[in-house]
Amino acid sequence: MLRPYLAIARRSFQRALEYRFELWAEFILNLLFMYVYACLWRALYAQRAQVGGYTLKEMLTYIVVSQTLLTFNFTLRLPGVLSEKMRSGAISMDLMKPVDFQFLTIAEGTGTSLHTLLFNMVPKFLVFYFLLHISAPASVVAGLAFALSVALGYAVLSATQFAVAATALHIVDTRGVNALVTWVVNWLFAGYFVPLSFYPAVMQKIAAALPFQCTVSTPTLIYTGQLSGYALLTALGLQVVWVAALLLVGRAILLAGRARLAIQGG
Repeated sequence: MLRPYLAIARRSFQRALEYRFELWAEFILNLLFMYVYACLWRALYAQRAQVGGYTLKEMLTYIVVSQTLLTFNFTLRLPGVLSEKMRSGAISMDLMKPVDFQFLTIAEGTGTSLHTLLFNMVPKFLVFYFLLHISAPASVVAGLAFALSVALGYAVLSATQFAVAATALHIVDTRGVNALVTWVVNWLFAGYFVPLSFYPAVMQKIAAALPFQCTVSTPTLIYTGQLSGYALLTALGLQVVWVAALLLVGRAILLAGRARLAIQGG
């Protein structure tokens, strides 16, 4: 049952291996950005022992983990891919394949993201782990829960992006919707740049009601040991709920779009 999707992901992974210049360019830019960001926080802590309840080491740990997870957002570009297929008419071939279109699209993105994980995110994390002397996972349990939470967070991101991408069947060009959801709301409420606990109370409540915290804040807080015991299980359960809910939303948008699909180009 999973074999065709694994094959699709493998082909996508292999295609990503061909773009070596892009790989190195993104890796170097990511390193520079994270280093500058770390320097800014070091400067902020110059005359302080803590900021918002975080020591410098705790904050640098949060920043490195969260900024590493941020890389998935630059890798997973389902709305743009699906919009291009709509313009070219290539989507008609995908819709006729004997596999589920939603999972086919997500599998293609997963192959590319796996390439980024292995050749960008892991090396980048290790560089800053030793360069900045950040903390290891709070415990073995936290480390294992972190890995699970990262996978679930990626599933939330994939399901969200597919839901946005599926609007291409209605409006063809998804750049506006994608910019609003992925680059505005998501970045604001995912906890990429600062812990969500730094936000005003009203914004914290909004963040808690949205799925975006599941992609970065939740796994990062698990890594640092701020979520444990019942709170950890609740956070993982919430991630599972959001994955299921967003997959259903994406499926509904897809089915509604297929009913009125007009292929452009092909």
